[in-house]
Amino acid sequence: MSARLLARAALYAAVYAGLTLAPGLSAIAYGPVQFRVSEVLTVFACFDPAAIAGLTVGTAIANVASPIAVLDVPFGAALTSVATYVMWRLGPRWPSLVVPVVVNGLGVGFELALLADVPFWYGVAFVSLGEAVVLFTGGAALLAALRRHDGRLGLPGGTPPAALHGGDEARRTR
Repeated sequence: MSARLLARAALYAAVYAGLTLAPGLSAIAYGPVQFRVSEVLTVFACFDPAAIAGLTVGTAIANVASPIAVLDVPFGAALTSVATYVMWRLGPRWPSLVVPVVVNGLGVGFELALLADVPFWYGVAFVSLGEAVVLFTGGAALLAALRRHDGRLGLPGGTPPAALHGGDEARRTR
């Protein structure tokens, strides 16, 4: 792992944890009805593999404050790892925004049912709703901005134009 990759991962972790734990934002970051503003950062995983590790660590740090931290720290981090890895594989495409909605909706819904006595489908519905609101508004805006200015933002190598328009082979060769 290069020093640059590690530095970017640390930055993602710090910003994610900071946004989740920030006064005011932390009040809506946990429980069956949650709106984690920090989830908008998952969009970076479409462009930068450092975001996978960074956001996974950031989630683990943020989940220490969770009422169900005992399971939420390792399991929540694993969910973030899966979601961001799939987003990386899909690349900077609009369907990538759906991945955290589905992964976290089902995974956190399971956690809440297991440890917080929240009905499974209730947890799935409301966690998914919170994810969808964050990702389909702020996440969509960030994805559009990153796609438009990708090569000039210092992300690793930028995304080849073919990847922005469906050419997966061009994206995977960098």
